Amino acid sequence: MTKMTQFLVATLAVLAFSTAHAAATYTDEEITEIMKVANDGEIDAGKLAEKHAVNGEVKDFGKHMVKEHKKNMDENKKVSKDQKIKMKSSDMSKTLHKDTKEKLSALKKADKAQFDKEYIQLQIDMHQNLLTELDNSFIPSAKNPELKSFLEKTKTHVAEHLAKAQEIQNGLATTTTK
Repeated sequence: MTKMTQFLVATLAVLAFSTAHAAATYTDEEITEIMKVANDGEIDAGKLAEKHAVNGEVKDFGKHMVKEHKKNMDENKKVSKDQKIKMKSSDMSKTLHKDTKEKLSALKKADKAQFDKEYIQLQIDMHQNLLTELDNSFIPSAKNPELKSFLEKTKTHVAEHLAKAQEIQNGLATTTTK
């Protein structure tokens, strides 16, 4: 199996996981932990892009993701602290952590010529999955009004990140076909 095929199989597995858990409910404590894990993964992926991306726009996007997700992480911690929500691990947070580590490991091994495309595809998948979970599980499950407000704000940022990643992907496809 080629690295790209392995990457696509892993991506499809995450999509299947997300779809299977679309109607799941979580406690506020579990949601804040899942958001922490998601932010950690995005920060780590962004740092890889800063270091390994060839395309300047991809490199800049990685840098932007590090900044944005550190900010979201801080906001998540603040809501947790201010609202006395103690983060709690769940099957979802554990699976997300494991899957993210595996994807980042594969991304580290990506051929330099393929890194940009694989990173951007990963960003699209991760942001689309998070957007789905925010809409279908996290926001409806959140009981604390401050947490719900934070998640609604986060949803807007996630949608913006997804749109930008898709725009970059289209640009990479155009560059490759020229």
